Amino acid sequence: MKNLVILVAFIFSLSNQAQENSETKKVEIEKRRAQLLEKREELVTARKEMVQERNDKIKSLKIAFISQKLALTSEEAEKFWPVYNKYDDKIMVLKESQMKLRLDKRNSSDEEALKKIEEAEAIESEVMLLKKKMRAELIPIISAEKVVTLERLEHEFHRKILEKLKERKGNRPPPPPRR
Repeated sequence: MKNLVILVAFIFSLSNQAQENSETKKVEIEKRRAQLLEKREELVTARKEMVQERNDKIKSLKIAFISQKLALTSEEAEKFWPVYNKYDDKIMVLKESQMKLRLDKRNSSDEEALKKIEEAEAIESEVMLLKKKMRAELIPIISAEKVVTLERLEHEFHRKILEKLKERKGNRPPPPPRR
């Protein structure tokens, strides 16, 4: 009987110890999970900051490129840039959403793809409307000839940026194999 009581007490203590270990592991897992989530948030924030810095750099390069090529006077530039930036920012947002739609079309059914095509076309119409409004506001500030040149310069700038990106991409080592 004494042995049975000792055996039951031993089993009970093992059970308690296993339960404590299980609780300790759960707490450790939760702490580790919280640390990983915090690290992920830091990485996401850092990535957003990098993207914003890159976009700011591209925007300043674009401003310098257009200002130089259009040969804007200081008076023209003072009036031109607020109008241009107002419309350019709106157009860029629309083009980003249009690009997302194009990427989403790849993994869609025919019906969903058609709907996304129609949405992309509606966005394109909105972009064209904004460009018309921008031209109408810019012509009194700079000549119609400069407005026409502006469109060509925008395309030229974007082409140069894409060439630089392709150049950089071509000089990178291949990514490591996935596991």
